[in-house]
Amino acid sequence: MTTIDTTRALWDESAAAYDQHTRRFGTHDRITATLTLLAPRDPATILDFGCGPGNSTRLLRRAFPSATIHGVDSSAAMINIARRTTSPGVSFHHTDLITDEAPEPLAPESVSLVVCANSLFHVAAKRALLTRLTPLLTRDAMVVFSAPENVFRPSDRLAWPMRAESHDTLMDLLLDRLRRRGHQVHARQEDREILTEEGMSDLFAGVGLTVRCGAILRLRRTPAERLSFFAVASTAAEVFPAVPPAHVQAAAAELSATVAGLPAQERSLFAFTATRTQP
Repeated sequence: MTTIDTTRALWDESAAAYDQHTRRFGTHDRITATLTLLAPRDPATILDFGCGPGNSTRLLRRAFPSATIHGVDSSAAMINIARRTTSPGVSFHHTDLITDEAPEPLAPESVSLVVCANSLFHVAAKRALLTRLTPLLTRDAMVVFSAPENVFRPSDRLAWPMRAESHDTLMDLLLDRLRRRGHQVHARQEDREILTEEGMSDLFAGVGLTVRCGAILRLRRTPAERLSFFAVASTAAEVFPAVPPAHVQAAAAELSATVAGLPAQERSLFAFTATRTQP
């Protein structure tokens, strides 16, 4: 099985847990809502890239009631949930835009807004994806996307109080549980590309787009939400790539009854826009 096939299988396995997580906690809705505020006022056709089980797509439907909306995801299980739980008026496509041809409704220069709500940073071949996406964009189209601070690290430290943060006791406890299982892990490992301002600018400039940071969202996640996040196999595998996801899930489950009194974690999430570079 190729790396791509393994990743798809892991997201298929994670679909139900991820759907439950996004329904239980409002963080993902806050992220998508922030991206809609950066978007053009009346986009005609929206592509929700990495739509997952449809949580972001449903919010886009409410925010842009007159738009034509297409949700795409490389996980068949995610698309099945999205189709089952989203009202009519949205088209969902099981496809990988990096390796597959774009669905027929997504003709060249037909998409006025691409939304990547917590999805772009999961993609390893970002340049390949953007190369496939760009021909679909209208001349005045916009791409909006999010990246948490653990995968986007600006060279200038954010001023207080944005950088004010407490010690991460929950992560210490999780790491200790994993070491008890024989895994020599002492920090998050992040099997995801870490981008800087220069890297982000170069990535988008390579396909003729100019990227800007449009907002910084301060997220406050309770211990229950964070442990629910680690119960999703695909995300557990990205944070601890050297540890079997089942071991991360078991460790998180063991902590669920003991961390309720810990403080919520506050972290920053960056929201970006990308538009065609003007000559």
